[in-house]
Amino acid sequence: MRQKRYAESDVLDLSGRRLHRIEVPVGFDPATIICDKNNVSKIENLERCQNLKQLSLSGNRLVRMTGVSKLKNLTVLNLPNNSIVAVEGLKELIQLEWLNLSGNSIKAIENLTTNISLGHLDLSDNSISTLSDITHLRSLRTLLLHGNILTSLRAVPQCFPKSIAILSLAENEIGDINEVMYLSCLLYLDQLSLTNNPCVLMTASTPYPYLYTPIVNVILKTSYLNVQ
Repeated sequence: MRQKRYAESDVLDLSGRRLHRIEVPVGFDPATIICDKNNVSKIENLERCQNLKQLSLSGNRLVRMTGVSKLKNLTVLNLPNNSIVAVEGLKELIQLEWLNLSGNSIKAIENLTTNISLGHLDLSDNSISTLSDITHLRSLRTLLLHGNILTSLRAVPQCFPKSIAILSLAENEIGDINEVMYLSCLLYLDQLSLTNNPCVLMTASTPYPYLYTPIVNVILKTSYLNVQ
């Protein structure tokens, strides 16, 4: 998936320096901090960064993300490829629009009650087995859940906001292609990925158009749906 582009001005790039701590120069209040591919284990020393809008700590050693709780102006939070075990610390981040927590050890979609501005949520490559209620995220357009251990989509009508346009469910454990029927409530769904689920692998000998057209295009009642 495409990574978020950062503004060129007021950027502090500390990537790939083998850092164990985030160090912001005195007197510098960056709008963006990129600290990817280091050895940082805690999100700290950022309280005085009042202008901070975008924070990236991809590929570090984070287990907890509570340190973001005081960064109330964040709109972009990028924390993939760490060891984070739970979604937390986001209650005060009501301006957050873009959240990437892919490649962690998260087991539940939780603690997003106040983040109603979220438009992009990436929880791919985690350990999520059940869906949780995120219907309050009415601005959500992109939801990436590939690489988890979901077995059913039955809870989608009660759990997902109707605003979702891009949904990735590839590489889960969905065994019945008819589970796709539960996506019919997603009226704006435009792109759907189901690749490498058991329901697709078991029907691999079926020509691609005939596998998806009756279930996706008719049941979801879309004039065109990009299925991968």
